[in-house]
Amino acid sequence: MSKGAVKLRELLQRLKPYGVVTLEQSGGSKRGKGSEIIMLKPNSPGSRQGPTIPIKNHGPGTEIAPQVIDSILRRFEIPKAEFWGFPSQDTIN
Repeated sequence: MSKGAVKLRELLQRLKPYGVVTLEQSGGSKRGKGSEIIMLKPNSPGSRQGPTIPIKNHGPGTEIAPQVIDSILRRFEIPKAEFWGFPSQDTIN
């Protein structure tokens, strides 16, 4: 897959296997500022603790820039080559 802008819907689907979830609004309390969602990689299943990052959300078709995706991958310690579908450096040599 080429490294370019990705729609929010696709980004959420591709992050799901790594355990990344979005924090839901519960009890009327709003999470995030304005039109943002909070992405979380829980320390353990069902936990609400772990690294988080706010992402703009103007609907499922919102395009997320590659620089923002790289920031998400760094925050959640997800290998870029694995996420983007590039072969790792070990298999090239």
